[in-house]
Amino acid sequence: MTKIKWGQITIVSNIRENCDLIPLISLVLILQVASFSAWSDCDEDSDVQTFFDRLSGAWQGEAVTTPVGPLPYDISFKRREPFWIYGQAMPGAAVHHWGFYCEHGELWLRFLTTFRGNRDPILLQAISITDTQTLFKAKTPAFLQVKIRPGQTHSSFEVMHHGERHVLIELKRATE
Repeated sequence: MTKIKWGQITIVSNIRENCDLIPLISLVLILQVASFSAWSDCDEDSDVQTFFDRLSGAWQGEAVTTPVGPLPYDISFKRREPFWIYGQAMPGAAVHHWGFYCEHGELWLRFLTTFRGNRDPILLQAISITDTQTLFKAKTPAFLQVKIRPGQTHSSFEVMHHGERHVLIELKRATE
């Protein structure tokens, strides 16, 4: 039994002869090339890199506008891969999972709230990236947009339904 580990993927194979190793090695190489090509476009995009750099780290703040009133909102964003950053917040009745990643030159947000037992994440694509803000839009539901304004010391997240503010989160860089 042979195990080959590549990132978070472990390939296990029963290799009887050396020639059985060739397809396995080929698969690993294909996965590495696919991963590199998926991220290579992102590596050249300074706006994406700036977005990740500004968002990384610990934040403290408040969801100042929500359907249920203001809630504390502390979150820490950590890099999981070169172009994947993840943070989790627990504002009260739910856990919010924020995952940002770049793939094939496109910036994406994978957001999951566990409110009312929800287990279905929403995928939003960045449709506008500037030095001061990034706007994400969901295909489903089409009415959902998220505006992120990442800064060195202050950041804000605005969730919009049908173009109207639904949630506003104001964050300050956490002090150590």
